[in-house]
Amino acid sequence: MGAVAQRLERLVYSPGRSQVQILPRIPNPTMRILYLCHRVPYPPNKGDKIRAFNQLRAMSARHTVDLFTLADQPEDLNHEAALRKYCDTVTIARVVPALARLRALRYLLTAEPLTVPYFFSAKLRREVRKALSTRSYDRIYVYCSAMAQYVEVPEARQIPVVVDLVDVDSDKWRQYAAYVPFPYSSVYRREANSLREYERFVCERASSVAVTTEREARLVRAICPAALVHVIPNGVDRDYFNPGPAGNTGVVPTISFTGDMSYFPNEQAVVFFARQVLPLIRHSISEARFLIVGRKPTPNVQRLQAIGGVKVTGFVPDVRPYLAQSQVSVAPFAIAAGIQNKILEAMAYGVPVVATSRIAQSLPASVAEMIEFGDTPQELASKVVGLLRNPERRRHLGWEGRKRVAAEYDWGNSLDRLLALLENPDCSNLPPIEPGMASKVRA
Repeated sequence: MGAVAQRLERLVYSPGRSQVQILPRIPNPTMRILYLCHRVPYPPNKGDKIRAFNQLRAMSARHTVDLFTLADQPEDLNHEAALRKYCDTVTIARVVPALARLRALRYLLTAEPLTVPYFFSAKLRREVRKALSTRSYDRIYVYCSAMAQYVEVPEARQIPVVVDLVDVDSDKWRQYAAYVPFPYSSVYRREANSLREYERFVCERASSVAVTTEREARLVRAICPAALVHVIPNGVDRDYFNPGPAGNTGVVPTISFTGDMSYFPNEQAVVFFARQVLPLIRHSISEARFLIVGRKPTPNVQRLQAIGGVKVTGFVPDVRPYLAQSQVSVAPFAIAAGIQNKILEAMAYGVPVVATSRIAQSLPASVAEMIEFGDTPQELASKVVGLLRNPERRRHLGWEGRKRVAAEYDWGNSLDRLLALLENPDCSNLPPIEPGMASKVRA
């Protein structure tokens, strides 16, 4: 593990912590970085914010970072002071979702992907151009393809740009189209095609492209064969998600799902599980219950509480008490991309996971071996019932899964790779991801 990774190992922030230690800043930073992201990366309580926040903290330990970002909720404007602990300057522009949707719809009959105008802000464009004109930047880091529009300006032409696609969004829109009725399916297919072309445009002009998994890297290479693509995985804080020696404390047979419930793949997954899988489970284990834990449950999710055994919590400040009650965590996704943090967090907490086979595409074999897979309602129900009735099997998958996730998804290792990429954005070799570390842990 590199020196920066060692400094970060104990300091990576996880949602729910009340105190965050500030990484030491190097007295003479070697680079100035312009960092663009589509949502305020604080508090780091969901996937995209967790990744962006940890990136900022790693960069600021070694370099000077100017952050330019968008706020889609009024309360996000209150986080500027927290982010100034890590960034030299912080510029936040407000985007009102309802107005952003109307602005995007104006482009429906054009070739422009609707995602790009949705994330447009005249204020942010003005501030980015001003910064590029008045400061000397060594690197530009673009988090999310839609934010590349802000550096499609003459002032940025001579600066190496690293684009973090995270996931390939065009592929997600393609998957969404299969699960919505007309005319939405047509709009989603249009967005998949137009966004794919925009991703090609962005990747062709980037010095390097980062993604979270090898699956996403293959998608990028198919879109833009010339792109220099690197896998920078997410991590999980094994100390924060530590169940302690007691392990699971639940008495009632409990199945859980955690995540942002306004996110369409999450909504689709819990609706499917509650309506088609849970009744089969309760036919065998009548007292089994399903906890849906996460912010902004949609009306479709809230209506699931009419089904016996379902509880929808809404926002919770800390998911760990719900993981502690759970004998099984589920990830019944029909739509999946990138790394599902909810799986890593459940496994890090020692909770065995039952998932659809799509999830295996984004996981190393050593971690996938510790997950029970099924795709039909009957297969998923059988896997869950089997675990609920077999405490020894649950214990084995839980503790072995925790060890393997801790070994494979180490923030220090990922952030070392990120810094190496930034400091040499056209490089072809980065510090290894170290697949197979889990086998060393098991030995």
